[in-house]
Amino acid sequence: MLVRFRNVSIAFSGPVLLDNASFQIAAGERVGLLGRNGAGKSTLLRLVAGELSPDAGEIERRQGLRSAWLVQEVPPATAGTVFDVVAQGLGGTGQLLADYHHLSLALARDGAESHLAELARIQHELEAGGGWGLRNRVESVLSRLQLDGDLEFSQLSGGLKRRVMLGQALAAEPDLLLLDEPTNHLDIEAIRWLEEFLLAYRGALLFV
Repeated sequence: MLVRFRNVSIAFSGPVLLDNASFQIAAGERVGLLGRNGAGKSTLLRLVAGELSPDAGEIERRQGLRSAWLVQEVPPATAGTVFDVVAQGLGGTGQLLADYHHLSLALARDGAESHLAELARIQHELEAGGGWGLRNRVESVLSRLQLDGDLEFSQLSGGLKRRVMLGQALAAEPDLLLLDEPTNHLDIEAIRWLEEFLLAYRGALLFV
């Protein structure tokens, strides 16, 4: 069991969205969530992700559960290279990896010795926190999703941006992947790619 809802209820200013709801999601399970606009689908995902607390009932999560959420819309403030955005899925270590990546490129480009001291500092922090293994994880995600880490995120098509955001979610190696209408803004080719990817994905899925 990854997540269990016990008699969970929640309402905002309008009608009750969940009323004594009980269910559970097991490891490797695939759950599709259907409903009209405004029925509470995104609210349920936010409850599962821990971004909301219920008005009543209990939500139990497996100890150490890693979950990641691909939201409907790409956050407008998302910036940097594809590598940067995917690495953000690793939190603070991801920022260190992005900084190291950019400094390495700058050193290769201009050979300025001024980069060496900062590279050494970041390298020390990465070694202390096991960051090199996480760098390999980012590189693996980029390879699996066929993404060029040096491209600017802002220059990508809507479909490629969604693929990068999926990479950000996968970088955390989640036990449970939450997908909120993942085909929004995707063309037919991108939708087919996503279908094939999810068929091969081994973690649990909850998708709208």
